[in-house]
Amino acid sequence: MSTQRKPTRPTLDAVAARAGVSPSTVSRVVRGSTPVSPEVEKLVRAAIAELGYVPNLAARQLVTSRSDTVGLVITEDQKNIFAQPFFAGMIEGLSAELTETPYRLVIMIARSASDRDWLEHYVRSQHVDGVMVIAPPRRDPLARVLLSAGVPVVFMGKPFAARGACFVDADNVGGAKRAVEYLYANGRRRIAAVTGFPNVRHGVDRFTGYQRGLAAVGLAEEPRLIVEADFTNEGGFAATTELIARGAPFDALFAASDLTAQGAIRALRAAKIRVPRDVAVIGFGDEPESARMRPGLTTIAQPTVRMGRELARLMVTVIQNPSVRSKVVVPTELVVRGTT
Repeated sequence: MSTQRKPTRPTLDAVAARAGVSPSTVSRVVRGSTPVSPEVEKLVRAAIAELGYVPNLAARQLVTSRSDTVGLVITEDQKNIFAQPFFAGMIEGLSAELTETPYRLVIMIARSASDRDWLEHYVRSQHVDGVMVIAPPRRDPLARVLLSAGVPVVFMGKPFAARGACFVDADNVGGAKRAVEYLYANGRRRIAAVTGFPNVRHGVDRFTGYQRGLAAVGLAEEPRLIVEADFTNEGGFAATTELIARGAPFDALFAASDLTAQGAIRALRAAKIRVPRDVAVIGFGDEPESARMRPGLTTIAQPTVRMGRELARLMVTVIQNPSVRSKVVVPTELVVRGTT
């Protein structure tokens, strides 16, 4: 009785023989490390396609101590990741930039202590060549854990407790300051703020920008005109409802995110306060829904796709040169629409 032999997997040597080059040349083409001539690369690629060769990534990692993988660590709830346009834009930019490199992207959620323990083990086991982290909240140990794990780490957003760390961020302070100055230039004199949580870095920076804007135009900061929210539509509604109930008059409102601003407008309308006639509103982020609103939301735009690309570039740079210490602050832009 005869048995059918299982087809053998094409080897790197077989590809080299078919292309008429050395195995080391095939290896260079597969790794994308040392450049080869276009003619040789074309021969090798054709042989790979003809034979159906697939590189043995596990074996290559043992030889090179590289995984050709980078991780993106997010500390948000999964429902927030898919609900917030910021993440979609950032991941779009990351993915687009990484297609030009040897690196693949792995997304990892780290919400609980057990998540962090698993993540630390995963990173220390060299499953990734570098880690990109959405800057964790104040007092979250994640940044310290990853920085001590022995792989390059870069942050999206300036981290609280990682001096000298590499990061990419929007100009949150400058953008918020410009929003206040714009409102003042348009005749508004009592400018309220619905802020973000103080344990989130961009929330702190945007509130700092609001304070600097008031100081720049000579307005005093009034605690009764400041209320905290959580960057969500519902949070903006609740915070603005509280603000109205305090009874302190205001003729403009700066919200720390577009979703917060959308909730704030709902609360103002529920109280029969007209936007922008009675109260002008500015958000932060320039999310797609902001342009579709009626009236459209005036906002501070942050280029999330560009930020994702910058983060990917910084990650690759730090992997190649771990001594690099770089901080990339991307400019924001005022987008004027109907709510002011």
